[in-house]
Amino acid sequence: MTAFVGSAELRAESLCYEINDKFILNDISLSVKAGEVLFIEGSNGSGKTTLLRILSGLMQADEGEVYWNDNSLADDRVEFNQQLTYIGHASGIKPELTTTENLHFFSSLSGLPRQQDITDAVHWSGLKELSESPGRHLSFGQQRRIALTRLMIEPARLWILDEPFSGLDSKMIDDLQAHFIRHVNDGGLLILTSHQQIALDEVNTQCIHLG
Repeated sequence: MTAFVGSAELRAESLCYEINDKFILNDISLSVKAGEVLFIEGSNGSGKTTLLRILSGLMQADEGEVYWNDNSLADDRVEFNQQLTYIGHASGIKPELTTTENLHFFSSLSGLPRQQDITDAVHWSGLKELSESPGRHLSFGQQRRIALTRLMIEPARLWILDEPFSGLDSKMIDDLQAHFIRHVNDGGLLILTSHQQIALDEVNTQCIHLG
């Protein structure tokens, strides 16, 4: 894994977002720095996914601002996008491509893919026997594993993950949490939601509750 150098911070100030005159998010401020985890919890409909999408620059808040290293996302998205891996509810895999082809596609988005990285990612996902299976033939959990292998092959410093443990078995969840800890200890930043308990006590973890 990549060991990151220097400071980094994602900061949000006074975020508000409303639908049909109802506030989904109301005056949300937060900060997560290199070597830290931010765990966002709350019931369904409390705005967790909306907040993650705003922090990722995929949605615009009605009020407030998001900053990456003190630069507003509204002003400069290029450097931010290079440092971000966002994985939402949808797997994002292409149904016509095989497991290996999907990984090559993901890797190509952040530079020239290395075959060893792809091989390691397939092994980590536990889907070696399905490496040539088209995405449309895979279960939700298998598609989720492929999506999460992006964390192995993309050199992004900031990970924003919406329910990353959904559809995974207990061993894969343990492996993924160990991977999270290594990433944060190497100077990465992690923001996630989950309906499950997380075991990230080894790293600096803060929690905010929505709703």
